[in-house]
Amino acid sequence: MPDTPGARKAACSPRVPIAFTSRTAAAFQFTPDGKQLVLTLGERLKQGEDDKHFGRPTDIAWLPDGTFFVSDGYVNTRVVKFDKNGKYLMTWGTKGKGPGQFDLPHSIDIDAQRRVYVADRSNGRIQIFDESGKYLSEWDNIRQPYHIMITADQHLWVADGVTNKFLKYDLNGHLLYSWGTYGSFPGAFWGVHQFSIDSAGNLYAAETFGGRTQKFMPKQGADPATLIGQPVKITQVSSR
Repeated sequence: MPDTPGARKAACSPRVPIAFTSRTAAAFQFTPDGKQLVLTLGERLKQGEDDKHFGRPTDIAWLPDGTFFVSDGYVNTRVVKFDKNGKYLMTWGTKGKGPGQFDLPHSIDIDAQRRVYVADRSNGRIQIFDESGKYLSEWDNIRQPYHIMITADQHLWVADGVTNKFLKYDLNGHLLYSWGTYGSFPGAFWGVHQFSIDSAGNLYAAETFGGRTQKFMPKQGADPATLIGQPVKITQVSSR
């Protein structure tokens, strides 16, 4: 895999290649073995806010047809939409606290109704849009949503980087369950930046300030409602 200093996230698209967002102000898509670069979005080490550049992309989410959305936070404050081949379609968002504005859009995901959820981290909320960027609603009762994931059973889980808790919501914004505590000892959290679930249901939580990734296995006999479920499985779409 090519050198990508400051690499921030790797995510699998519905077309199998891997999209790799990075602090280099670009997003890279590779073959599954990491040996071949398939697509580059943005320009390496050159920041911008036009349709050919990023500031520092933070996350990525796909629709079933391969259309995808990139949250471009840290430097820019926007969401950028592309078709399945990486062609720019549109962007929305400016810096601010109003509806449709952002202060560090840090994570993004999409539900079964094709609604786009954006973790507006420094504004302490999650904003919901339709796939054309129309503002629908927001949840403003979260300290700092660092990372979000919508599970196959259509619940939204949040990693709150301030309270160091995982929060479970229904898609109407009702808090259903939370767990986690602050600390550097095993099982506690210090700034969960991102998390993921594998096919066996194991949770991997990467901590910014703790400088580690912890693995949690489902406890035998645990109530399934308290476990972070599998992410939405995106239907395979045709290749480029």
